[in-house]
This record gives sequence, C-alpha cells and structure tokens, in this order.
Amino acid sequence: MVKIGIMCSIVFYFRYKLPANLKKLRMRYFNLAFLLLLLLLSSCKKHEPSGIYDNGRIEYRISYLENNHSQISTNLLPKKMRLEFNQEYSVNIIEGFMGVFRLNNITYFKHKKCSTLLEVFNKNFVYLGRRGDEMCCFEEMDNMDVRETNETKTIAGLKCYKAIVTIKKNNEVFDIYYTKDIRLANPNVTNPYKKVDGVLVEFQLSMSGLKMRFEANKFESFNHNSMKEPVLPKNSSNVTRDQMAVILNRLLD
Repeated sequence: MVKIGIMCSIVFYFRYKLPANLKKLRMRYFNLAFLLLLLLLSSCKKHEPSGIYDNGRIEYRISYLENNHSQISTNLLPKKMRLEFNQEYSVNIIEGFMGVFRLNNITYFKHKKCSTLLEVFNKNFVYLGRRGDEMCCFEEMDNMDVRETNETKTIAGLKCYKAIVTIKKNNEVFDIYYTKDIRLANPNVTNPYKKVDGVLVEFQLSMSGLKMRFEANKFESFNHNSMKEPVLPKNSSNVTRDQMAVILNRLLD
C-alpha cells in the first residue's frame, strides 16, 4: 500500500504540478508514471485458484501393481485412503492390517510442511517434516515429466483432466487424472506431483516395496468448514524420517 501511495503522488505531480511550458515533457512522464502504476496494481493481485469446492472429502480405492513383500498377501493390505481438506490443511488417512496401524499425513498449505502420524496399536509415532519436504514414507519420484492432454472424464462427480507421467529414472510411463473443481492453492506441495496444477484423483505412489494405484470413487463437498484442525497426540514419540520408514517396513515384513 505504501508503494501504491508513492506512485499515486508521482502521477499527480507529473499531471498537475509541472510548469505549463513543459507540457510535452509533462505528458510523457505522466503516461510513464501511469503505466508503472497499472503494473504495480496488477502485480499486487493475489493468485486465486479456480474451483467451486473449498472443503470436502475424497475417498480412494487402493490397488497394488507391485508387492515386494512375498509373505504378505495384498488381501491384508489397505484398500482405502481418505483425503479431507479445507483451505488451510489436508489430511490423508490410510488404515491397514484390519486396524492394526493407521498412517496420517497432514499437509499445511501455507507453511508448505507435512507432519506424519503413524498409529500402531496404542503407540503413536510422529515425524515433523521441514518446509519444502515431501510427505514421509512414500518414495520420491525424481525427474518426473508431466505431459497434459486434451482428454477429460468425470470421476466421482468431478471433471478431471488426463496427464501422462514419465519417470525418467526408469522410463516408467503411466496416466493420471486431476481436477480443478476443488479450490486449493498448491494442492501437491508435499507430494511428488508438484508439477500438477490440480487435486489428484487417479495416480500412483510407492511405499515400502509396494506400488499403489489410487482411484477416487467418492467425493463429498462440505457446505462449511466442518473439518477440525488436526491435533497430534500428546503421548506421541518423535522420530526421524528414516526411523519412521523402518517402523513401517517392520509392520510389512
């Protein structure tokens, strides 16, 4: 606001205060000052994501493309993930082994951070991620190339756009779908799909030797922000990212 006030003063000065005998010079500088003011005003506009839903819940089916744990049947592995979100944070929840463990990843959009809570029976383990880190326990997908297409389809009542993803490290290619119907700024700030400008509806992730495909099958919009702020249990044990991965691997072995 201070900068805008200064620019307005400059415009006023060149428009009205310069001597009349400097008319041409006055008009030249008035036009320049006016142009600078317009540029400043346009730069002050906050980018707002498009979309019609501010708060809600998406439920996903989980299928397994690869299972490197030969002693564990995919029938025992988690079959669902739930994503709840509002404009401040989102929580994705995966439960497995008939309720033996529960994995929660909490993303704080404003701070670009993610906290991970792993609940195992009556024990809670927490990893507090740093700003810019990806969420814990899922493998990184380095050198991801995302190619948008013109194809769309409706998934769980949402208009979704198809993109083709290539992982250059191993030349893996697969399709994903994302939606812009949900109004979130930087929805993928803590997951490997940072290049995707929309909420993921169909996608793949790998975790502890499991390659997982997530497909949305239900979406529910909230008329108001009924989602409570996530609270980490007081009796949680703080662990490092590596320690959290070791604990999860032991559960799967």
